[in-house]
Amino acid sequence: MIEQALEIAAKRAQGAEISLTTSRFTNAQYQDDKLKHVWVSQSTHLAARVIVNGKLGRAHTTDPQKVESVVARAIELAQFGSEADYQCPGPADFPQVKTYDPEVESIPKQDLVAVGAEMLDLIKTYNNDIKVSASAGWSVDERRLINSSGLDIRDQGSFYGIGIGGELIRGTDMLAVYLHRDWRTPVADPRDLAERAIEQFRLAERNVPLAAKSMPVILTPRASSLLLYSLQLGANGKNVLKGDSPLAGRLGEKLAADAFSLIDDGTIDYAPASGPCDGEGVARRRTPIIENGRLNAFLYDLETASKDGTKSTGNGPGCEPSNLVIPPGRMSLAEMIEGTREGLLIEHVMGLGQSNIMNGDFSVNVSLGYKIENGEIVGRVKDAMVAGNVYDALNRIEAIGSEPEWAWATCAPHLKIDALSVVAKA
Repeated sequence: MIEQALEIAAKRAQGAEISLTTSRFTNAQYQDDKLKHVWVSQSTHLAARVIVNGKLGRAHTTDPQKVESVVARAIELAQFGSEADYQCPGPADFPQVKTYDPEVESIPKQDLVAVGAEMLDLIKTYNNDIKVSASAGWSVDERRLINSSGLDIRDQGSFYGIGIGGELIRGTDMLAVYLHRDWRTPVADPRDLAERAIEQFRLAERNVPLAAKSMPVILTPRASSLLLYSLQLGANGKNVLKGDSPLAGRLGEKLAADAFSLIDDGTIDYAPASGPCDGEGVARRRTPIIENGRLNAFLYDLETASKDGTKSTGNGPGCEPSNLVIPPGRMSLAEMIEGTREGLLIEHVMGLGQSNIMNGDFSVNVSLGYKIENGEIVGRVKDAMVAGNVYDALNRIEAIGSEPEWAWATCAPHLKIDALSVVAKA
């Protein structure tokens, strides 16, 4: 099937790439204290990318029998595509990255149901008024990628994920807590995740006022998206090439505190976005984007690298990051809190609010945050917002935590910023 698609494409295209991915899923989901769904499914995805007269055409289908039509559609759409002044990559020495654990797909659905039930029961034992949602599931993907330059690579990936959380309504006040753990091996501990959720509910039992002013802010690994999303856009080679990125032309400049680094690394064993190659057949690699506070590199795919006179960094298509890693520092979260006279610990922010994301400006609602007073967490803060600029905040990093955590494909420690503008109801 996949060879047939490449043969058809090669007759009319100067370059062609065909990928075939099959996926299997098993999942159990609880909602509002009850088991709502248990399902098993399978899907197939066939994609074609072609270069015709120097332009790129793409098409895909979930019906693997539609080989001829998907290739014909890609060739037809090439006339409207972007310029593609590059060749498909040939065979290469790909990194040996562990992405599959056979133990994952041996987990029966009844075990997933039991995992969800265990987490739900722990939350309900803490507070029966919480409406609990929980999930446990796994998936396995098998991909083959071939192209007109002789590349033929197969890879396999597994994923295991659990999630727990819920909503507690007290009059007009609604408190929501949700945590999730995903990895390519079944290492996530349901009891530990549920106890972390309980700790967040416990810290939020008391609502406390917070003055509107500039103050120290600690971002948890999950809240680091407040800073990282703008950095992702700024380091994206397409945005750099178009001149939309505020980082264009600034390689080597200081962007952050000396202790801060940011690495894109698609070669970490079992990490969610790791693999031997990206979606274009280019080897994954480790790319320091920011190193010791200075801008070191941008992320490129084949198309953008060709236009910018450089090489792909293995982030195609789209110049998107693989795994983003902020190396840890030396200070524990407890030490950060103990050293704060008055401040805010942010667990989650609500979307991106009124933000100019590309330029790094943000003004976002805090969906879950805690007030710090005299070195202790004293309660939950409601109706609070934080505002500022990502690049200013990066230079105001006072401490980097020693306890990094993965949140999907991002591994980050706690970050303490010495001052951000906080708006809250007193």
